[in-house]
Amino acid sequence: MGKPCRLLALVALLPLAATAAPDRAEDRLRTFATCAGRLSAQVEHHWLLSEPSADTEAHRETTLDILELVTPTDRETEALALRIEAKASFAALLSRAAFGADPADRSWAATRAERLLAPCTGLLLF
Repeated sequence: MGKPCRLLALVALLPLAATAAPDRAEDRLRTFATCAGRLSAQVEHHWLLSEPSADTEAHRETTLDILELVTPTDRETEALALRIEAKASFAALLSRAAFGADPADRSWAATRAERLLAPCTGLLLF
């Protein structure tokens, strides 16, 4: 998705971010930080396997743009910590799915990764 479409998605979310109740703002921060981390791990995993994915990279970029929009300046460190934690745990899951010794465990890990990533891409307008 090109920059104009991503900007349209962000403009559509702007009223939500500006009027968010504190608990909803917290949910948005946590959700988009976690998704940004997972998508970053997915992008790196694709690179590792020499399977670049333009869609995954576009999802990551859009998610990072939205995260920036919903993150108050006094919580940027917290958002970064959430991203790093999500990225590390998701990278471990992807590695388990790709390189694990037990076929049943690899299958479980792959299914789990798909289920964790689906809500992240489902939040986006493309």
